[in-house]
Amino acid sequence: MQRTELIPKMRAFQVPGLLSPGECATLIEHAESLGFHEATITTPRGQVMAKGVRNNDRVIYDNPDLAERLWQRVSEFFPSEPQWLMKPVGLNERFRLYRYSPGQHFRPHRDGSFHREGTSERSTTTLMVYLNDDCVGGETRFLAHDVSVTPVTGMGLFFVHPLLHEGAEVTAGRKYVLRTDVMFTWPGAENSR
Repeated sequence: MQRTELIPKMRAFQVPGLLSPGECATLIEHAESLGFHEATITTPRGQVMAKGVRNNDRVIYDNPDLAERLWQRVSEFFPSEPQWLMKPVGLNERFRLYRYSPGQHFRPHRDGSFHREGTSERSTTTLMVYLNDDCVGGETRFLAHDVSVTPVTGMGLFFVHPLLHEGAEVTAGRKYVLRTDVMFTWPGAENSR
């Protein structure tokens, strides 16, 4: 697999073909069988509904096997080298599958970090995989960098959590995205689980 850098120093890059079209279709079918719910946003007051900011639907579920399979495919992009302050240890097993219908969007925001309870592990990088591309609109836009990513079935998009970005409005069709996080720990803390 090849990585295409979008924003320098690995702040954002894409990986075509991270999932096959068949894998993408299976994930969409599974999420639809679980049932989507209106997505909330995280605030200092907790989870709240804010349709002016975000009005898409989502399913949240844990799948350690999928996290491990995907990590085997992407770990080469996160080497354990001295330039990293933290060591990459895998993917978050908590998956969020988003569905955007016409008129739905996620206004400019920054992603939050996930801390795995009882460990030193925390996320610093988002992984999104586009599960389809038969929609109009729905680009992921990094506003301060004038970078816009158009959904392509099976393509992975990685970016550090602090990057301001938005999910542009879908104007036709439906957009499906799988989201998780790359987990890191401090060197020497790996055995603290």
